[in-house]
Amino acid sequence: MWPAISVYPDMSKLPLIAVSLLLSASLYAATEPNWEQLEGCTLGDTKYADGDSFHVKCKDRELIIRLYFVETPEHSGDQRFPDRIAEQAKYFGISSPEVLKVGDAADSFTMKTLGAEPFTVFTCGQDAMGASKQQRLYGIVETKQGNLAELLVKNGLARIYGNHVTMPDGMDGQQYEEKLGKLEQEAKQKKVGGWAKGQ
Repeated sequence: MWPAISVYPDMSKLPLIAVSLLLSASLYAATEPNWEQLEGCTLGDTKYADGDSFHVKCKDRELIIRLYFVETPEHSGDQRFPDRIAEQAKYFGISSPEVLKVGDAADSFTMKTLGAEPFTVFTCGQDAMGASKQQRLYGIVETKQGNLAELLVKNGLARIYGNHVTMPDGMDGQQYEEKLGKLEQEAKQKKVGGWAKGQ
């Protein structure tokens, strides 16, 4: 004879199950960024700016923003990190002096793009640290020409690198990285920016 099987759950385990579900939900919520959208931003002090990190003015606030997903090469005016420069040169398949020129071009591109007209910044307040004593936040920048990270990759002026996050429109970070990867392949085929001599 088969033993009787109860179709009712063990009531003593329900509190534990409920707590587990609540913890799972709160952990999931913690991984979803809480985006702040800042409209009408303009480029701030350019003295310490470069292609992927810059000061912005958003109404009564001044922020230092570091782009998610990409890194532009070091520029010729800042050669404090030779190992990083060598790594960037290897990524593009060019020499260190050549990658510094790409960094200069990336700086000019960003300053020109952000200086042309107001843009939108999305940030969820994640600390990007940096050499400055001022707080630097990771962010996404949308210009009239398009997403700045995408524009840099499309023009061969940045490598896909660094922190990524779920996008403000809900696109998964991995999917967005794949999108950038396609733009990078196109840049390689067209031999633009850092890909002009490499690969």
